[in-house]
Amino acid sequence: MKLWVISEEVVARFGNELGACGIELVVCSADAIQEGANGFLLTKESDGKLLQQRMQQPGTGPWLALVYGSDVPYDWANTLHAQCEHTGEHEVIRMALFTRERALLGGEPNGRWMRFLCKQLARCSLVTMVCGMREVDEAVRQFPRYLAWKEQFYIELGASCDEKGISLLQVSRALGMDKRIGQGWLYPSRQDSSLIIRWLEKECRLVLQKANIQRIVLWGDDSLWGHMPSDWLAEKDVAVYMGEDKPIPNKRMTGWTRYDSWQDAVKDADLLVIGNAAGTTIAELPLSELVNGMRQSYVIDAAACFPLQEAQSYFQAYRAIGENTNVWE
Repeated sequence: MKLWVISEEVVARFGNELGACGIELVVCSADAIQEGANGFLLTKESDGKLLQQRMQQPGTGPWLALVYGSDVPYDWANTLHAQCEHTGEHEVIRMALFTRERALLGGEPNGRWMRFLCKQLARCSLVTMVCGMREVDEAVRQFPRYLAWKEQFYIELGASCDEKGISLLQVSRALGMDKRIGQGWLYPSRQDSSLIIRWLEKECRLVLQKANIQRIVLWGDDSLWGHMPSDWLAEKDVAVYMGEDKPIPNKRMTGWTRYDSWQDAVKDADLLVIGNAAGTTIAELPLSELVNGMRQSYVIDAAACFPLQEAQSYFQAYRAIGENTNVWE
């Protein structure tokens, strides 16, 4: 199916993830709605004006107005539905994707486009749940809060595991045998990184006291490093790798060098600091290849990228949350 959007920015932001659902996004011209589309993708409040002003196409059948994204105004989709309901020309559906495997759809359960969209997502192997529009909004708002609480719990549990000399990874897997909890505990797309930042800074300061560290690699999203205090990095050669094809951040840290290649970033490094592995290749790398590129193989890992035994066998010292083994004595 094909949906019009108002800008290339929307295509760049959502094109890939919706493309995996069989939804093609095409930028609409400034003065007219072209034929051949099923409706509009609405992502923010200004798009509502587009819906009201330009979707009056008598005789074309009902259009789909798909409201998508975690940052749309709360209850906006329901408001649009109330405004358009009397015309019979538009069907508004609120949609949210989770882990690209499951989707929430809010709207009329027996609507034409709702039935079509459920079948479309099923063909793309997505499990869907149909509910009300405001229920989707509430779920989208509450998911980050729940995941943040869950992450805080596991960081505190990791500190307890450190004291007892046991594995957080194994404890978390044991807890995850209960389906109410689930196996995954890391939250890579967190909105508040303060807990991870404090943990990374504490561990980094410790290794700087114990080892001769000159070159440091920060591996992960720029949003994480931009909020981290940088005084502990003073007078160090700092390399930043955010993954392939990542845009250059607007805020550049003075004295830090951004690399497009992980091989160049880790070359002759003494300390590798992994903040967030999402969208990067690090968890798939042969550890021997990673170690061979470094001068010293000290690693602090907030993303639990590597199996503990394998990491201990390759790195001089490896520290992950709740894995207080082989550290900097």
